Amino acid sequence: MKERTVNGMPIREVWEKLQAEFPSDAVKKHPSTGMAYIPVEKIEERLNNVVGMGNWDFELIAPVQVYSFGSDGFESCIASGKLSIYDDERVPIVRSTSGAADVIYPKESTRPTSVANSVDSAVQDVFKRCAKRFGIGMKGKASTGSRQPGREPQKEVVVKVTVMEPFKALPKGGVKAKVCCDGETLELFIWKKQWDDLQKAYGEKFQIGQKLNEMTFRGIRKEYRGSMQLEFVSFDKKGAA
Repeated sequence: MKERTVNGMPIREVWEKLQAEFPSDAVKKHPSTGMAYIPVEKIEERLNNVVGMGNWDFELIAPVQVYSFGSDGFESCIASGKLSIYDDERVPIVRSTSGAADVIYPKESTRPTSVANSVDSAVQDVFKRCAKRFGIGMKGKASTGSRQPGREPQKEVVVKVTVMEPFKALPKGGVKAKVCCDGETLELFIWKKQWDDLQKAYGEKFQIGQKLNEMTFRGIRKEYRGSMQLEFVSFDKKGAA
């Protein structure tokens, strides 16, 4: 049976090169969260160098939509797209997903700073998420230090999130919900012990099916199966909004 190739290379070699660790100078840090990330241009460069400029493309699979969440009218741009890599028979290998970005309003203004920037950020977000589904950029964080991948200590950070949906029960207790933090959509997990403590302290605010507008708390960001998630640790002094 003929082995599948991309840009003249066996497919297994292509995956190895796409998923290779990025050099430290390609890894940037988010100015507000301090989280490491790979810029879009470095991902495009990796695709061009490995599979060739004419052997991949990215496209939106639906128009970018602006959705309003909660009673405060929080707005976010939602984009869905797909990244295709073509083998030497021009048969596509496709990964698709969705991404999001906040619509930013200046303080005490009803006019957004730039919807175009929010749309562009949402499109970049979905592109990077599609690339991660090919394994691109999954090892970038490990290149920022000398520790072995998966063994870096997890640091607590104070985060402010907009809760995008009601709390959903987890099988072994606790809850989860989609939240937006600094223009990125994450899944928030509150494990059983913390959830029980919140119910005791705040009563009806923290119930299955209940939805808060905003929360400010100490949490830990982790990568799990290619996606970032946020784990609740404790309330910051500002508490829940």
